[in-house]
Amino acid sequence: MRSPIPPTGVAATVFAVLSPLMGLLSPLASAQNLQALKDYSVIVSGDLSTTSDIEGRTMVGGNLKGNNSANFAIKLQNQVPSSDLTLRVAGNIENGNSLNLNAGSIELGGTSSRSVNYNGGGHLISNPGVNYSDTFAALNDASHLLSTATANSSASIPAGQPGPLNFNATPNSSGLAIFNVSGALVFNNSSVQQLQINASTAADIVINVAGSVINWTSGNLVGLFTQDYWRSHLVWNFYEATSINLGSYNLMGQVLAPNAAVTTSGNIDGSIYAKSLTTTSEVHQPNYAGAITVPEPTAPLLIGALGGLLILRRRRL
Repeated sequence: MRSPIPPTGVAATVFAVLSPLMGLLSPLASAQNLQALKDYSVIVSGDLSTTSDIEGRTMVGGNLKGNNSANFAIKLQNQVPSSDLTLRVAGNIENGNSLNLNAGSIELGGTSSRSVNYNGGGHLISNPGVNYSDTFAALNDASHLLSTATANSSASIPAGQPGPLNFNATPNSSGLAIFNVSGALVFNNSSVQQLQINASTAADIVINVAGSVINWTSGNLVGLFTQDYWRSHLVWNFYEATSINLGSYNLMGQVLAPNAAVTTSGNIDGSIYAKSLTTTSEVHQPNYAGAITVPEPTAPLLIGALGGLLILRRRRL
């Protein structure tokens, strides 16, 4: 006859089973966290090279590069205190012409070889060993989770005769429209003359873009893409890309490209997260202002899995 599991044994068993399950779910719990795109205009886990303007805050996991002068936090001037960390660099600020920090201060993990004009009254704060891995992990998780969401909307892509590419939204009950598209068909398609949105009743839009290499060679963003609301409520999720060349095209909307080296000579109107960014053009606000949610495993699912494992556990005793 098997002895019953004592209460303390049950508690221990529950904890032992629940802990790994919670470990599996914890990435999902943070996977929709796009808060950093609300706070920063540019986030790169690696290096940033810029010779132009970034309107909001900047976070760099590697080194800050670029031989010519660059301007940071230009839209935050007189909006934030001088102690606000508007330019955060975990690595080094490499040699080049002077930088202009128009608001706030610099947080620096390494060393600096450049002079800085602190136009907002800030200063350099040395913080050796600083890293931003938690921020990068949350955005990586967000990109992954959004890429697994089931599409509920479709794009009509011209074939043969050149014409517009229309993103036709059919949002779910929470107002989220999700598209899954091929990067080659959208950005490297000579038949695409324009890209536009038919938003319908959508409040937020996610465009999951497949493809490891993205080269933008045809088609301008028009219509709703040019409105601040949609620039702040639309996310381009380049979840597979390792290389993105935007050419001189103006990308509008929020950008998730966690594994990509992004190169552009055109403006970006919205926040961007990438592995690295090389730009000779401006990164503009607005930052992310949406409320995107994707269904996660529910409590009943967790309880059911736990119950099954406990039954299995009892049978083995």
